[in-house]
Amino acid sequence: MSLHAKGWIPWLAAVMAVHGVLLVLYHLPEAKPGLGDERMYLRAASAVAAEGSSGLGSFWPPAYAWFLAPLVVLGRGSVWLVQAAQTALLVGAAWLLRELVWRALEDRWAANLTALLVVGYPPLVAFAHYLWPEVLHLALMLAALVVLVRWGPGLAAAVAGGALLALCLQTKLLLLPMLPLLGTGLWWLWPPRRRLPALLALAVTCALGILPTLVAQQRDFGRLMLANSARFDLWLSLNEVSRHEFRDSAVVAEYPRYVQSARSIDRREEIVYDKIVQTLGERGLWSSLRRQLGIQYFRLFGRDSFLTVQLEGGAVWQRGDGYRAGNSTAAQVIRWLSYAMWAAILVMVAWGVAVFPYRGRRSGWWVLGFLLIQCGLFLVLHVKTRYRIQMLPGLFFFAAYGAGWWRARRSGTDQPRASRRQWVSGLTLCTLLLYLAFGG
Repeated sequence: MSLHAKGWIPWLAAVMAVHGVLLVLYHLPEAKPGLGDERMYLRAASAVAAEGSSGLGSFWPPAYAWFLAPLVVLGRGSVWLVQAAQTALLVGAAWLLRELVWRALEDRWAANLTALLVVGYPPLVAFAHYLWPEVLHLALMLAALVVLVRWGPGLAAAVAGGALLALCLQTKLLLLPMLPLLGTGLWWLWPPRRRLPALLALAVTCALGILPTLVAQQRDFGRLMLANSARFDLWLSLNEVSRHEFRDSAVVAEYPRYVQSARSIDRREEIVYDKIVQTLGERGLWSSLRRQLGIQYFRLFGRDSFLTVQLEGGAVWQRGDGYRAGNSTAAQVIRWLSYAMWAAILVMVAWGVAVFPYRGRRSGWWVLGFLLIQCGLFLVLHVKTRYRIQMLPGLFFFAAYGAGWWRARRSGTDQPRASRRQWVSGLTLCTLLLYLAFGG
């Protein structure tokens, strides 16, 4: 597979075909209706344009509604402008991830492969067409990393990185638990004499960037927060019974109960906390852990995605939502391409994790830590397949390294042989990931 300059035309054509088919499926024979939070974000964007306030509840950071507002106004209610802007952000995210991988691996082929995966993996491309903050969050996260890793630790880079992180946190809160890991990585990466002032500038800028939202949330909800759904997410995860996110979902019953449980947020949080403690006490910690292991990671790594469940035959489509194209050839091709690419990504991730030269490249430890922290969080928090969007850069990193390892071996390049331990760990992880994806 050639991913150098002379071989880019077929891959560009394939990527454009994926984008074009997904756009056609979205808009024909009629536009796909909004799903879940999409309707809420559209109302919030309209409220921002009309009143200067999103009106979002305490569970949602406000930045995405502000991002949508001018696009919805200029597009006169149409989503075309939003889709164009988010597609541009996705292309930008591909370039940013390519820069990070090139710096970490010094392998242009692997860097090009990660960029190709970002703009060509259908379940990720589809989010450029949805009214969800995933693509904006991804682009902001990668932009912050590029600024801090490539141009740090200067004052300008630290300030710019802090501002980007502040915007990122006000789009989605999933990055918040990663900040200590980021700080540790930058501490080891940056020169000793400059790292402390740069980290202080980074922290101060990020804090100042989120301060207006903290003040607004304190005014509206009586709490100094960006958003607050952790306890409710934990409660949902304890009540889910299906390994598939849109089957027998606990959200349908539990969110109205949460809202109606009390008028104040503090009292709602107390009630849901008491229910969590009671449930864990009745089940026992070991039984609860086994239950979580039997559900959570099947939901996180399952073959179906937010895209495929909305195509003909998917769980969302079966209840009357999703794409309107029906049993079209294009929909079936996209479905099976999504499954095949996910399987290939997981296989190469497993091998990349197993054979990565961690002793010589600290970046591998940082990316592995990033993925493990995410997996640890989703052992206890409510899981949807769209939550793995933030994990994709890390997965693509190891997938590209794994694919590049095999490519180097086949081309006769001097490449260290895999040890028996690496073979065993790679095959074990591969089996586990494929089982989670296709055995649920």
